[in-house]
Amino acid sequence: MDNPNDVCINLAGFRENAKYPPNYEKYGDEYYGYKNAAEEVLFYDYAVQNYDAQFVYKGKTYYLLRHEGHASVCDEHFTKEYQIFPSANELIEQFTIDGKPLIELIDELEDVEPI
Repeated sequence: MDNPNDVCINLAGFRENAKYPPNYEKYGDEYYGYKNAAEEVLFYDYAVQNYDAQFVYKGKTYYLLRHEGHASVCDEHFTKEYQIFPSANELIEQFTIDGKPLIELIDELEDVEPI
């Protein structure tokens, strides 16, 4: 089940990632307060807006599914879930590629897009 503490309402009345909030002062508006497009997609589009997402790492495409109550790594058709996590933030923190958690690889990801 998704952690209800992962999403909060900011002072402007918009939903945002409570654990990984945007920082407009540091990063500006280009990626809605995030350092790059990958952070924007993972921390906002995927974790807050509940969009599915995809990215490429070392030539391989990965697919992330947002489903009511959980987040998962799945196949390209979004029909088979390979790894399931209680929330999107937990997937970002715990899903590993080449022995490293996704959160540590964000700057190396390519073609990160919400679907």
